[in-house]
Amino acid sequence: MNWEDLKIFLAVGEASSMRSAAKELKISHSTVSRRIESLEAALSVKLFDRRSDGYRLTESGQELLSLALQTDESLHEFGRSVVGRDSALEGQVCVTIPDSVVVSLFMPLFQEFMQEHPGIQLKISDSVEVFDLSRREADVAIRFTNSPPDHLIGRCLGNVHQATYATPAYVRKHRPDKEKSSARWIGWGVPEDRPDWIKGSPFPHLGVAGHFDSIIIQHDATKRGVGMGYFPCFLGDSDPDLIRISEPAPSYDVWLLSHRDLRAAARMRAFRQFINHHIPEISAALEGAGAETVSPGDVM
Repeated sequence: MNWEDLKIFLAVGEASSMRSAAKELKISHSTVSRRIESLEAALSVKLFDRRSDGYRLTESGQELLSLALQTDESLHEFGRSVVGRDSALEGQVCVTIPDSVVVSLFMPLFQEFMQEHPGIQLKISDSVEVFDLSRREADVAIRFTNSPPDHLIGRCLGNVHQATYATPAYVRKHRPDKEKSSARWIGWGVPEDRPDWIKGSPFPHLGVAGHFDSIIIQHDATKRGVGMGYFPCFLGDSDPDLIRISEPAPSYDVWLLSHRDLRAAARMRAFRQFINHHIPEISAALEGAGAETVSPGDVM
């Protein structure tokens, strides 16, 4: 039995879709189909029923899936154990983290860490998706969550506070504090007239000027004077072109997480210790402690 075929079978079995499995594996749909057929021929058994709504495991497929999952977990457990015994300050540390946090907060820290540890390579995956640390999709995760998984170890770095930002020129022209203000929000989330986040904001009477679900795009639109942005303080406070016109409000905690099997690896431990050492400044930036809030009426 070809192990690569088994890995593809496992991906299809868990996804129940040839297309989504191909996307996850970063190979073509036809390659996935061909490898599944090869595995079925090698075993002389039908593993999937091909239906109009996708692939469904046969009884034999269910049996093989259970065995494949056990084998896959055993291999990952062995890999974590080997890495966990590694005592050298060299090699790669893969970190999954949202891109907006890297650009505005963590990049200087990553640069300093690499200068202190030239033998350690950082691989940054700029994603908000939940990577599976048990399967070594990443070694370390910096996640926005108020409920970190129990099987991971970590430390809270602080709480993300959000506030309203705009350019001084936009505030002077549109006066968002006035009842008949012409100011508009840079919208995100469900595109309705008055989303909940607007209702709970300091300016609930204002409408929306478009919807942009990327924080980076919201930030850029705010800088260009499209409207007012409501986003994390670590992003808004670091931009000299913007002013903060509402008090920071707490939202999600930020956690530094890794799998407990990797805690003894020297390079993982060095990275965690480095980030933990900088928690005071990280927490201050997350909570908006480095900037002042300006009343719209005081903007001249």
